[in-house]
Amino acid sequence: MSTRKFYEAFKFLWDERFWAYLFLFSIPVSVPLARTSLKLFLLVFFLNVLFRLRKLKLEKVDFIVLSFPAYQFITLLFKGELINFLRVPNGILPSLSYLLRFSAVDVVRALKIFLIGSSVLSFAVILQSLLPIPDYIILLRGDFQFHFHFSVVRPLHTFVGHPLTAGALSSTGFILSVILYLKFKRFLYLFSAFLNLLAVILLFDRTYWLAVSLVCFVIFFLVLRNFRLFIPFALIFILSVLTVPQIKERFTSIFDVKHNASNRYRLAMWVGALEFYSQAPIEEKLFGVGREGYKSEVRPFVERAEKKFNLSPHLFSHLHSDYVTVLVWYGLLGLVIFLFVFFYLLFLNLRAFRETSDYLYLFFFSFYLLILIGGIFEYNFEDGVVKCTIYSLMGLNVKLLKGGRAL
Repeated sequence: MSTRKFYEAFKFLWDERFWAYLFLFSIPVSVPLARTSLKLFLLVFFLNVLFRLRKLKLEKVDFIVLSFPAYQFITLLFKGELINFLRVPNGILPSLSYLLRFSAVDVVRALKIFLIGSSVLSFAVILQSLLPIPDYIILLRGDFQFHFHFSVVRPLHTFVGHPLTAGALSSTGFILSVILYLKFKRFLYLFSAFLNLLAVILLFDRTYWLAVSLVCFVIFFLVLRNFRLFIPFALIFILSVLTVPQIKERFTSIFDVKHNASNRYRLAMWVGALEFYSQAPIEEKLFGVGREGYKSEVRPFVERAEKKFNLSPHLFSHLHSDYVTVLVWYGLLGLVIFLFVFFYLLFLNLRAFRETSDYLYLFFFSFYLLILIGGIFEYNFEDGVVKCTIYSLMGLNVKLLKGGRAL
């Protein structure tokens, strides 16, 4: 094979669109694959940038979106914790997925590829939940009556790791499916929405049950003022709660703050962290204590609160809330920047949707709202896969806003 033919055969390896597609598709499928794809994508991208530096022109929206990771970088650098920022789940690599905003990737095609990934993940979750245990047992009795035994379990491990990680991706896939159906009116997107919603239900993920419900309420009742599409999905969830004992038990546990350990640990962590924050010196109130400071300084307060709740002392790797964790780790200034990024993007997309009626803007608006609501009870930014997804979609969103001249 000549050198020219060899080059032509593997020319796609030098095309950032290929890596963008591979990267977006791999995130919902496998954590190791996502990391490998991300590193390869960044390598190809930076090699490309060496020859085309003029294309990387940062604008106001870029500085705003990248302000929180930049703030993380600065604070961790001064605290001597830069290694935490450089790790895949925590800082720079997930944040750099925002560079998709500068690639040649088509936004709609990239979203469809992401939807394929979330649907594959959701289908696997459904199988994991229904098949691994003796769920379907049909017994033929002597009187020729059939007995049908049905049970569901929460998958302890999914293709992307923790069930909460899968919950975030399947929830995003559900919202994206509904929005693409509104835009293109194809039945396939309704089927995808059903798959993703069923996975969210079977993941027993109370955080995203709430987040998906509130997002649907906002987009169908407050923005679109049309709840006809919302009704069948609401009925699926209600019937699941009413007919499946395990799901009903999980749903009722949402309101149990006396016996449910998960709820009580969250309350104890928040009480302990806020008590620490109230007594912290002014510089820690403003700039936070960082990850290492959390382990050393905040631990006594959290353990004290856990004892008040009659819980065994246990220090989790974060405080199970975006807002409380960011406040303690990065201070009040970090929390303000963190919230400003999301609310700025919420505003831009809602305005763009009202001006253009393009449902893609409504999807991005819904996605940020989903993350903000989910962040009440979980620390999304601790999860590398979720964080990569957030910044990837931010990059695609800004690319869409720029292409539609909504900025």
